[in-house]
Amino acid sequence: MIVSTLIAPTAAFSQTVYTWEDENGVLHFSDSPTASKNAKRAKTLTLPDHQASAPAPSFENLPTDPSGTPKANEKKKKPTARPEPLSLSFQSPQHDQTIRSNTGNFNIAAQQNRKLSVDEHLQLLFNDSRYGAPNTTGKWQLKNIDRGTHTISIQAFRDGKLIASSSTITVHLHRASIK
Repeated sequence: MIVSTLIAPTAAFSQTVYTWEDENGVLHFSDSPTASKNAKRAKTLTLPDHQASAPAPSFENLPTDPSGTPKANEKKKKPTARPEPLSLSFQSPQHDQTIRSNTGNFNIAAQQNRKLSVDEHLQLLFNDSRYGAPNTTGKWQLKNIDRGTHTISIQAFRDGKLIASSSTITVHLHRASIK
C-alpha cells in the first residue's frame, strides 16, 4: 500500500527575510530566523507584497476650450534651443610645426568655443583617415607615427551628423634614423 501525503506550502514566497553578518563579515540572507547560530543578531526585513498591483495612473486635467485644445492662456512648452554653432581649432600643435620625437609620439589638443552637448563628440583625422575612437575631451595622443609630413584635422558630430570641422594643419615629424 502506497501512502502519499500532500503538503501545501503556506505561502509561495516568503514576505519576511532575515539577514545577519557572520564572524568573517559575510552578509547572509534566509527565510528562517533559526538558519544560523547567529539568529540572535539577525535583522528582520519585511518585503512588499509581490502580488500587489500598481496603482492606476492619474492624469492631470487641463482646461480646454470648446474645440478640445488647451486654452491659449496656458503655458506652452518652449522648444529646446540648439546650442550655438561649434567652432574648432588646434591648441597644439600649430600649423607647419616641426615635432621632434624619436618615439614618434606626440599630443593633439583641440580648442572649441563651447562645451560639447551630451550627443556630440569629436573625431581626429590623421592623414585624411580616422585616428582612434571619437571622444569628448578633444585630446589625443598619437603613438609611433612615422617620420615625415602629416595632415591633421578634427571633426565634430551630433547624432552621427557632421556639425563642425577644424581647418587642416600640417606637421613635420622628425625622428632619429638608425643607420
